[in-house]
Amino acid sequence: MTNSSETLLAYYAERQVAPQWRGFLAAIAVELFENVGPEPARGFLRQTGLRLASQSPLSPSTTLEDLQAVANQALAQMDWGMVSLRDIGTAVEIRHEAGPWRIREDRAGAWPAAFAALLEGLYTGWMRGQGAGETLVARLDLDASENEVVLRFARAA
Repeated sequence: MTNSSETLLAYYAERQVAPQWRGFLAAIAVELFENVGPEPARGFLRQTGLRLASQSPLSPSTTLEDLQAVANQALAQMDWGMVSLRDIGTAVEIRHEAGPWRIREDRAGAWPAAFAALLEGLYTGWMRGQGAGETLVARLDLDASENEVVLRFARAA
């Protein structure tokens, strides 16, 4: 990715979070991670994502391409970026781009981790809503990318 592309993505990503919510989201993410600890905070945020998925279920899909299309429609309504889904054999790779995870006020860097955990729950819920088993979960792939959230939907470890 070129520098101008990175700058453009950063601009659009930050614009997705309304100014009145930026400081609040940054502060709540830091407080969650510091006061309850990283794993309980991630668990809480995953549960919140599962609840979002149940409140905004996707229409039934028969193919991964159809699922990607309905997920992108739902994400567009939330102004939460876009997703691409790919079968990689042992998992479904979920690449979420242009999401609202960059907040200038987030000096501690907690909001991107919070948003990623929220997405883990959201995609787990959406996939289960399509008939995936309860033993399958979406989990962050920390080594995959700096410019997008990459998750693997597979059997829980």
